[in-house]
Amino acid sequence: MTSENRSHVDLRNGILYGTLKQIRLGNDTDPEVPSLISTWACTIHPKNSKSLIALLKQNFDDEPRIKHLKRLTKIGDHIKAIICPYENESDRDEISALLKSLDYDNLEVIEVPRNQANTKETTLKWSNIWPLTWKGNPNHQFLNSVKFDMEQERTIVNELLNHIERANCPNASATIMAKEMHGKLTIQIVTVNKGGCHPSDHSVMRAIDAIAQNEARQRKEGNTQERGYLCTNTIVYTTHEPCVMCSMALVHSRIVRCTYLKPVSPGGGMESSYYLGDLDGLNWKFQIWRWLGEHELSRLDSVTDSVRLEY
Repeated sequence: MTSENRSHVDLRNGILYGTLKQIRLGNDTDPEVPSLISTWACTIHPKNSKSLIALLKQNFDDEPRIKHLKRLTKIGDHIKAIICPYENESDRDEISALLKSLDYDNLEVIEVPRNQANTKETTLKWSNIWPLTWKGNPNHQFLNSVKFDMEQERTIVNELLNHIERANCPNASATIMAKEMHGKLTIQIVTVNKGGCHPSDHSVMRAIDAIAQNEARQRKEGNTQERGYLCTNTIVYTTHEPCVMCSMALVHSRIVRCTYLKPVSPGGGMESSYYLGDLDGLNWKFQIWRWLGEHELSRLDSVTDSVRLEY
């Protein structure tokens, strides 16, 4: 996204197009001591730097976990280089074979800052552990780069509201699961909960269950390959902030983002409590957005009440 195309971005409030508010736990305050990640590193003679850079670009250039790190740093008369994140000791032989032509020394595992710092001052401080790059506040970079087709987003949200209006129940909630295919949002599942209070009745949980049943049926018919997670690359739209159990189910299902219309305090699992989906320490994160469009919120308010504590 070019600089002249950023007038729709409100960096201070994390709002895009005046309609999508980013929900995140982070407050752009860096800890004194950074979280660390283990990486493979080696030492080479400076004359081999160009060859090593070419090798890294060819084999490890698309690794997002180390994009914030400078790959090479000078230590005394030699160059020390980050190769890739450490996964398993069994990778040593493969990495050694790749480096064989460079006359390297001391292939080792070192710990470096896991995340990019939010400020230039912290970047300099953390660079005492390992040199980091500084390209500005990382969340501001994200907000300036993320793109939404708002016509498609609004169409999906209004389809969501069509279903909840047809439910004709003041305690109803609805969820759509969609995927982006060739630049178009395609609805996969629509579920409605007409007031059921048990978490398994919630519209988000029903949507995940419907995806699971469809996957099981296709596997039985031999029409799909087995995959590790049900909702990889799935986009979730739901009328109400998911409860804690539904939010955790979305984490475990590996969705890519969730957009909801109304926060639900105190029972919601995202902005109303634990920020599940953006919480460090879990095995997955996804984008969370709250819809601010007045027309759509008015439609929702006209057919549902706000007495429930969980959806």
